Amino acid sequence: SRTIWIAAQSNVAVKNVAEKFDKIGFHDFKLLVSLEFHFDWHEHLYEKLAPCVIRSDSFRNGRVGASRQLCGARVILCTLSMLSNDHIAPYVQVNPVDILIFDEGSQIEVGNYVPVLHRFGGTLSKIAFIGDCKQHRMPGVIGDFISQKVYNGKLRTCHANAVKSPCRFIDVERGQEKQSGKSWINPSEALVVAQIARVYEAKGLDFRIITPYDAQRSLIERELQAANICYKDKVFNVDSFQGNEAEHIIISVVRSNKLGFLANQRRTNVMLTRCSKTMVICTSRAFMQGKGASTLIGHLAAAVGPRAWITGEVLLMFLGLRPTPFNTVGSSKTSAS
Repeated sequence: SRTIWIAAQSNVAVKNVAEKFDKIGFHDFKLLVSLEFHFDWHEHLYEKLAPCVIRSDSFRNGRVGASRQLCGARVILCTLSMLSNDHIAPYVQVNPVDILIFDEGSQIEVGNYVPVLHRFGGTLSKIAFIGDCKQHRMPGVIGDFISQKVYNGKLRTCHANAVKSPCRFIDVERGQEKQSGKSWINPSEALVVAQIARVYEAKGLDFRIITPYDAQRSLIERELQAANICYKDKVFNVDSFQGNEAEHIIISVVRSNKLGFLANQRRTNVMLTRCSKTMVICTSRAFMQGKGASTLIGHLAAAVGPRAWITGEVLLMFLGLRPTPFNTVGSSKTSAS
């Protein structure tokens, strides 16, 4: 039988396909993944899929070794960049790229397809692009914004989720980005995130915390643990949460001076599209109105307007430190960070 190759833009998107196969009891596949992503960053994501994973440090140089690893798999999964990598040549020799499916095709820029199509033009017989111009997750306000800014107005919201104010910004005025090894942290944001998490946990809400930087993820986990708040399976970096969702999302932007991660619109888009009810973004208002104004988050802050910002006394109320309704919004000038 012919082998089907499935490729996606990100490692997480490919991993999500593998997990869906696992859920339906289909295990006749192999997942080619880079050592860096698997081991240094997200090894825990692959525990259930270990028998189906072929890591780049174990890639074979010849057809015989590659054939033994593939074990006649009917499906091979990998990223678009992996598909263009010469190191998988033995696997392509064993199973030529004949039928190729691109998952989340709308997230892949047209130019990124060219190397793959050029490389396998001689063997390809069928290509399928999987994507959806409809969104069934985000509240309409967020979905409409993402549609206009990222998808040229082509993404349509197809549900009746009409949360009145689904997006709030927390002004962590004194929050400062700090380098931590090769990553970045913002201790003030981590503290505020932990306070919000405490409120959400007390209310029994379904929530997750997302941040662009792994060092900040670790710091937030430590803050949650110190506050006796459930931290397991609660805090993620953006890449590890792609393809997932929660009713309520808390975001720690981290950056307060340089754009860093925020300059990448595609990955920022992933971060902003994970909630089904509400999203709270912890960042510096001054940064969002200054250097960060040109980013996707900066555009979102401008779109939702000044009433979406929570600061000062209202922030204390929001965090349950003052007696007031949970959804109060205001614009006090008092610093609360």
